[in-house]
Amino acid sequence: MKKRYAISLHMITWLLFGAWVFYFLYGNSTLSFGKVLDVLTGMLFNILIFYFNWYVLIPKYLARNRILLYAAAVLTTLLAIAVVRAPLDFFVFEEYNREMTALYSYERIVQYMMGGLVLIFISSALKVTSNYIRNERRNKELETQKLTAELAFLKSQVNPHFLFNTLNNIYSLAYKQHPETPDAIMKLSLLMRYMLYESNDTLVSLEKEVDHINNFIDLQKLRLREQTSIKFNIQGNLEGKQIAPMLLMTLVENAFKHGLVSKNEIGIILNLVVLDDSLLFSTINNTSQHKRREFGGIGLENLQRRLNLLYSKRHELTSEEKEGTFYATLKLYFKPTNKIKL
Repeated sequence: MKKRYAISLHMITWLLFGAWVFYFLYGNSTLSFGKVLDVLTGMLFNILIFYFNWYVLIPKYLARNRILLYAAAVLTTLLAIAVVRAPLDFFVFEEYNREMTALYSYERIVQYMMGGLVLIFISSALKVTSNYIRNERRNKELETQKLTAELAFLKSQVNPHFLFNTLNNIYSLAYKQHPETPDAIMKLSLLMRYMLYESNDTLVSLEKEVDHINNFIDLQKLRLREQTSIKFNIQGNLEGKQIAPMLLMTLVENAFKHGLVSKNEIGIILNLVVLDDSLLFSTINNTSQHKRREFGGIGLENLQRRLNLLYSKRHELTSEEKEGTFYATLKLYFKPTNKIKL
């Protein structure tokens, strides 16, 4: 609906602009086919300049903060259009404009380019303004969604049942004076600190996210002991990579929540592959018959929503249950750091 409205608005604006140009040029003269064709041809070149800047030059250069390249591309485009338009005007409209005595002239080239610069300015101003308004709306939605996702995450992760079992296990270790007691308390502390404080940042290092997952797994192992097999495989270099916090944890939590606890089965397998511009994170876990209808739920729905907002067109999330095994895969392209927001 919004796209159709925008297209209609653009069409009406161009029609009004064309009518004004015709009135300005030929309002006091007799109407003829050549005059109409003159205005329509000029409008086509104007539309070409406007949308070439809108869809090509701005995204490719200005949005990437390549100001000098953008300026050079604009001048090159305007000069090329002027060179094409000059002979067309000369041969087609010569009889309507007796002042055209040469195929090319300095004044006409400058006139075409100055008119094109005005359109470039208008196109850029409208593009930047529209993107700014859209980004402001998206940022507000992101703030609301981030709060909702964090609350949903805390509700699903830091719930009384999880804390009760973890503290019970830590108490049991402490009562037996087990050497793992201090380490278990420290991991629980780190887990809580990450979720309550560090996850407030827009982006966190991938290394911190992985550390958080490892702490969570260690606490789960404390609860499960030898009942199930848990594997976390990592390939690639984590250094220097950043992602939005707690995205991967939703899949990890889902695997532990719905996984079948049995040492004779596959158990839970987590795989993380890190490339230069993307990562691939997958979870594999067994399922029990009575849990199969519970897959996904609020957790994965919130994850999909956050991905749509934070990584629009830069992610792929899939999940399926097959023959007693649940598979979830997330492919995520890292956000570029060399672009400016428009």
